[in-house]
Amino acid sequence: MELSEDRVNRVRDVLGSYWAINRITAKHAEQNALSLGLSLQQMAILNILYGRPESTVDDLKKKLFTSTEVISANVDGLVHARLVEKMNTEFVENADAWRLQLTEKGKEMSERSTQNAFAYKAMMKALDEMDDEDIDKLIEINHKIESLLKTD
Repeated sequence: MELSEDRVNRVRDVLGSYWAINRITAKHAEQNALSLGLSLQQMAILNILYGRPESTVDDLKKKLFTSTEVISANVDGLVHARLVEKMNTEFVENADAWRLQLTEKGKEMSERSTQNAFAYKAMMKALDEMDDEDIDKLIEINHKIESLLKTD
């Protein structure tokens, strides 16, 4: 693979566009979380537990690419807010194996976060400015890049 200046610049432009989009959507997601009185990590935990009830701390750790300590601290805040319950703590000493579930209040909060979904609303607004053929091509190209990156 030749590393010509033109090729390096193209890679920089592609990566730069992905990073810019990621920063913008992350900002919208954080705004959504803050509007609900949550951190971005806490909102992510609620939404994961909504879709996968009784996930373990280890499941969350893998899904969010973070440590047991970070997950536990966020879960403790969610337990204190009565949004999450720890299920099997008396039987399992290892915090990674604790099963978690949403309370009714937690389910409602997760549903509200989905309804607020500032990132989705912003992306919908952007995609409304594109025709269906361009959107389909964009999705196809992104899937192809994802697939090629996984094989390296």
